[in-house]
Order: sequence, then structure tokens, then C-alpha cells
Amino acid sequence: MSNISNDSGLDDSAIGGAVAHPNGPAATRLSWFLAEVDEGSMKNGEPNGQPQLCVLHSMELLESDVSEKYMTRFVEFRVNGMVLEAKLILAADERRLVDAALASMSKEQREESSARQLLVQYTENEEAGDRLVQKLVSPSNVVWLSTKPELKCNPLVSLGPGCIAHVLYSYDQRDYMEKVLLHLKARCFDHAFDEQLDLPVAMDDDTWLLVQYSPEPETVVYQVIQFSQTVWRQENLFKDVIAYVQLPGSELVLQAVVISYGQDQRVQLAKYEELRCFAMDLDFPLPEELDQQLEQGSGTAALFSGTSIYQRAEDRDATGEHKQLRRSLEQMGEKAQSEAQMIIDAFEMVDNINKNLQCRLAGDVRLEMAATSGDELH
Repeated sequence: MSNISNDSGLDDSAIGGAVAHPNGPAATRLSWFLAEVDEGSMKNGEPNGQPQLCVLHSMELLESDVSEKYMTRFVEFRVNGMVLEAKLILAADERRLVDAALASMSKEQREESSARQLLVQYTENEEAGDRLVQKLVSPSNVVWLSTKPELKCNPLVSLGPGCIAHVLYSYDQRDYMEKVLLHLKARCFDHAFDEQLDLPVAMDDDTWLLVQYSPEPETVVYQVIQFSQTVWRQENLFKDVIAYVQLPGSELVLQAVVISYGQDQRVQLAKYEELRCFAMDLDFPLPEELDQQLEQGSGTAALFSGTSIYQRAEDRDATGEHKQLRRSLEQMGEKAQSEAQMIIDAFEMVDNINKNLQCRLAGDVRLEMAATSGDELH
């Protein structure tokens, strides 16, 4: 595990990946994570409130199935005999991509925790299709276009040339605004997710997907794409849950969650438009209310508590294929965990042997020194 003690305000682009097994395929390929932990907890087990970045591999996580962590983003791992909690920031299939992102992020200074943040929404017109973007921005990086930005009617701001955004919400506490973005992310997913499909839909190149993904921290994107536009299609067993997308001009592959899919593009575009309006009319809970919801498992937390994205997709699968694949992966995961525990046990055994040898050598040295000292007295 590589630890970097750079202060970072990055968040909200972590997407969980299942543990890959060398003898079989995996549900997802992303296995390297950039995470944020408490600096004090990492050093001596005493939290000090200072964030620290670290790079984790999925095998280091205590839970092998992190599919539901797409929403909660919090995982546990063991280091120096302690169990620590980490907040996932992003994930990738290759370590070098996580390291590159870490190097880039480390150059950015986190704004003060009390600084005002704006939650904005805007549309990007791309060749591959329009993208609905929701993200956190600093007021210092926008130009207000509305005469009265304090009004609760989604005032307009300019983020740059040709980019006009609606302000959905603002507050003077960054940590709370990160939770608000998480709340919006979960609410939008729940609003557009297809609980039941009218007919079993076979996934092919002509299938249209409404997906949700995070190309960068503190940013959530919604887009309607064709299945043929995705990558890693052969390796992806759960095509109705996860899609891998590669943005134009980038080698980075992003893992997206499939909210809805079908053969009719118009149906998915209609859902896309629904999400745009849904976010504009949403009322956000106050800090105390949101924290209480998360602690009690209600509200935002209840959207996915005890039910992973895979399980929800399994409920809408009329063919039963999803359940069979999931069970197969669970068996492979159990086997992988068993093998990993055997390796850990072997290392502990070697460590104990080394400690015993060191104790014996130390004892022999003391005896030899005592004997030498006795000879000198005589």
C-alpha cells in the first residue's frame, strides 16, 4: 500500500470493483483504488481530522464485494494490525492510472472546509451525445448571470465560454456539500432505475443505456449511449449493471452504472430529460437532517442499505442468468479469500519463526557474553 500525506478535497468518483480471481472472470475489472483516510488513524490509531491519501488494492479490503460502495464509498482495510475506514475517491484497472491521478490531485490545494460550495448542473454537447453534469464548484470560479443569486429559483452561472449552469444548491460547509452531491446521486439513480422490465431484454450492440459515472472527483455524469460504444464488453459479465466507457481522447476507462436500458433510444432519452428536471426541483436536507439519515440508515442511506446494485439488477432479471453468474462469482470470491487467508497465515508463521530465531540468537549472545565475563574474572 502506498501512502501519500497530501491534503486533498477530492471526492465522489469512487466506483467499486469485485476481486478478480486468476482462474476465472470477475464481475468488474477495477481493482486499484485511491482512497482518503484519517492521517492520525493511519499513524497511531488516534484520529486527528486531517485527511491523507492512500492507494489500495481490492485484496486489501476486508469486504471482497464492494458493489454497493458505489453509493456509500466507505470501505474497511487492515494496516499495522488496525482496521481503518477509508473513503474511496476513484478506481482503475491499472495501478499506473491511479498513480497518475494521485500525482495530479496532489498538486491541487484543498479549499478551506468552511468555504462556500455551489452544486451546479449543466449540459455538455458531445459528438457521442449530450451529457448531463452535476458537480461542486467554488463561487470564485463562476460568473453570476442572475441578478439575485440568493433566490431559490436555480440561478444561472457561467463556468466558462459557452458553459451555462443552473445552481441547484449552495452552502458554507464543504463536507456537507459532498454529502449533498452523494444524496443527489443516489436520488437520481433511484428515480430512474428500472425495478422491473416489461420483457426480458437481451443486451446487444443496438441496446441503448442510460448510465451514471464520475469522470473526475466531485462530478457525476448522466449519458445515453449505445452498448457498442462501451469497451471491455467480452470481460464484462454483468452488462445490465456495469458498463465501461472511454472518453474521446483519453486512455482512461471509466466504470459506469447502468440505470436503465432497452432497444428504444427515445425511452432512455426521456428518462435522461426526467433526471434533468428532477434535480432542479429537488429539496435537499439540512446538515443535521442529512447526518441523521446516514446514521439511522434512512433517507439517502436507505436507498441502498442491504441491497447492492447487483442485487437490485438481479431482481429485474427475468432470465435467471444474472443470479447464476453472481453465485458463480461468489464461489470464486470465497475461494480467493480462502487462498488469501492461507497466504496471510503462511506469512505470520514465517514471521513467528523469525521472531523465535531472533530471541534464541539474543539468548545465545547473552550466554556467550556471560561466559566470557566469567573467564575474565578467573
